[in-house]
Amino acid sequence: MRRITKTRYSIGSFAKLTSTTERTLRFYDRKGLLKPSGYNEQGHRTYTDDDLIRLHQILTLKYLDYSLDQIGKYLEQDSKDFHSSLEMQYELLLQKQQHIQRVVATIERVKAIVKDNRTIDPQLLMLMIHSIQHEEEQKQWLSDRLPDSVVQSMFMSGSDLEERLQVEREMTLGLNNLLVMFKQGLKPENPLVQECAHSLQLIIERLLGQALQELSMSETGKVLEELDPQFFMNSFDPDFMSYFLKVFGHPVTRSEQLE
Repeated sequence: MRRITKTRYSIGSFAKLTSTTERTLRFYDRKGLLKPSGYNEQGHRTYTDDDLIRLHQILTLKYLDYSLDQIGKYLEQDSKDFHSSLEMQYELLLQKQQHIQRVVATIERVKAIVKDNRTIDPQLLMLMIHSIQHEEEQKQWLSDRLPDSVVQSMFMSGSDLEERLQVEREMTLGLNNLLVMFKQGLKPENPLVQECAHSLQLIIERLLGQALQELSMSETGKVLEELDPQFFMNSFDPDFMSYFLKVFGHPVTRSEQLE
């Protein structure tokens, strides 16, 4: 009776056959995902059609976004568990999809705010992204400590998108100008600095309106001191924050406003 022998492939031939690379096959070997069926006389790896089936399983699971650890665990268990594993992976991918959608929406909003203005300071951009990312948590945190009318005004609830973007652009530009003047070494009492501060104050007053009257200075200060850093990131360096407080602590006179 004629003996049937399995086809054996060198690592190079196997890589070409499966549209992978020799480096990838060696990596899978080190990870214990795909050990070669044997070695030739020269000590080089050799593969068979059984290895081809296993590699196809690995590549399929990678396509489904399984991690290498997940692939390894799956290959070690009974194939009947694949249905439950697939359902779990589906849920994980849905979560990842939602996360990506949120990230894309955040970037789109930041782009709309800066409107190709490449002079915006990176610290300010980071603060903006973090604030958008945690906007819902910020609302909830503030709602537990401030009147609802104040929180609604702060986040412009009920305003259309373009109106919100316009206010965010003005606020971003004002803060960026203040950062630039700080880096230029302008003193907090400098008329240009105070003009910028006054513009920011007007934006805040326009934004909050009557809601400001519901807050006392002590109440506002207490809330600011207790801000949860997890939701309210401060990406500015301490020197600028000190400068910022001095700027807004300097009384703006009527003559300075008119200059």
